[in-house]
Amino acid sequence: MSSVMLLLAATCMWGMSSASMSLIEGAPTAVPLAALSGGAALLCFALVTGGSAWRTFADAPYLYIRLGVLEAMNLILFAAALRIGPLPIVVALHLTTPLLLIGIQVVRGVRRCDVVLTLELGLVAVAICLASSASSGDSEDRVRTIVGCVLALASAVCVAVLVSTVAKEARARTTPTSAGLQLIFAGLLSSALIAVDPPTSAGAGHMVLVGVLFLGPGFALYWAALRSLDATTASIIGLNEAVVASILGAVLLSGRVSVSAFVAGVLVLSAVATEQWSQRTRHAH
Repeated sequence: MSSVMLLLAATCMWGMSSASMSLIEGAPTAVPLAALSGGAALLCFALVTGGSAWRTFADAPYLYIRLGVLEAMNLILFAAALRIGPLPIVVALHLTTPLLLIGIQVVRGVRRCDVVLTLELGLVAVAICLASSASSGDSEDRVRTIVGCVLALASAVCVAVLVSTVAKEARARTTPTSAGLQLIFAGLLSSALIAVDPPTSAGAGHMVLVGVLFLGPGFALYWAALRSLDATTASIIGLNEAVVASILGAVLLSGRVSVSAFVAGVLVLSAVATEQWSQRTRHAH
């Protein structure tokens, strides 16, 4: 299976986890439970198949601690943004990782801002707007809106650093074990969220299942895909998570899919295809 297909599968798994979490009371602050259970499942799988979590961790301890800190910061910042800011804006800002990475490339001179890049940015921007418009939120006061937006943008920065780091390290790492360690550290470091709004026993059980069935496998596929994908392409494909979550959420709650979610999915795939074509063209020259 190609790396693009692997990452599409990973984002579908994450979209299913997000849609499932949307039905669980207290889910935003109980996400560490999903991270811990998903990470534990991956480490158990690695152990059964001959892997060693300790050897993998000892080979690059600071890498996994750094990934755990970044993932925990992402979880905490996004959970806080969801509680404080208006939902559509928070979701849109959290999805700006591809724009941030492409902007960094342009500033560093790695890429020039040509027609193809402008088209990609336009497709991604419209997809973000459509994905976030599926959510409805009450208007908030100005201070809460600003704080929520800052937190959401900070979470997007964390995701950008995470994607860049994993894309750089994935080729030399054991996939299930590395993904499991990232989730375990993220869950441990963000576990204080559970105390903010403790889930019910049923909610906690559901979160554990979400971690084992969707979040953990998604991270394993993600690490496998980034062995040969660059961070920018990976971040664009990552928008598929929001599209899948919107579609499944709509089906589970109302039984029908919104036009905006469908069009957003088409735009994400178009942006991915454009980026892949652009890369082949640049490499050919």
